Amino acid sequence: SHLCTLPPLTKRPVILCVANVDPRKNQNAFIKALDPLARSMNFEVRFFGSCPDDEYGREFQCLVSDRPWCHFGGMIGREKLRDQFEQADMLALPTHEDNCPMVVLEAMASGVPVMASKVGGIPDLIDGTTTGLFCSPNEPETIRSGVTRFLKEINLASLISDTAHKNAMELFHPKVVAQRHLEIYREVLNP
Repeated sequence: SHLCTLPPLTKRPVILCVANVDPRKNQNAFIKALDPLARSMNFEVRFFGSCPDDEYGREFQCLVSDRPWCHFGGMIGREKLRDQFEQADMLALPTHEDNCPMVVLEAMASGVPVMASKVGGIPDLIDGTTTGLFCSPNEPETIRSGVTRFLKEINLASLISDTAHKNAMELFHPKVVAQRHLEIYREVLNP
């Protein structure tokens, strides 16, 4: 008998960008950096966070409303954010500054590959090769390159998300952090 092979089910890849809309978080440059990709690739970017009614926030709103591949969802709670991680193909954080962004740890714990700027404490969370990719907030080509790699190189995205998830559980799980704190207290109290 003849077996019919069905094409794989496809969905539009989802890029999450979770941060309050602010020049330091760089959403507007991120959108502009992806314009050339949006002409040749099918994806959507979902932004979550608060958006101020200032010049930057208004520019952001205009950029989003002019692009059918951009969506702004405002502030959402942890449960809804968890739902977004389940649908996401990657997290992008093209920030100019950040200390220890919880959203990176949440993405890693959810098995979502992360592309983020190599600034502040982010290199302590991802390494740029095996646990996430780096981009430069001032170099649009690095943003496009990271997005392209995660959306086109499915095996790479899967390997990075698996490694990052394992790392997050081993290094940043609340039980592990609590255990480390106890060890430090014992060390200090029993010299």
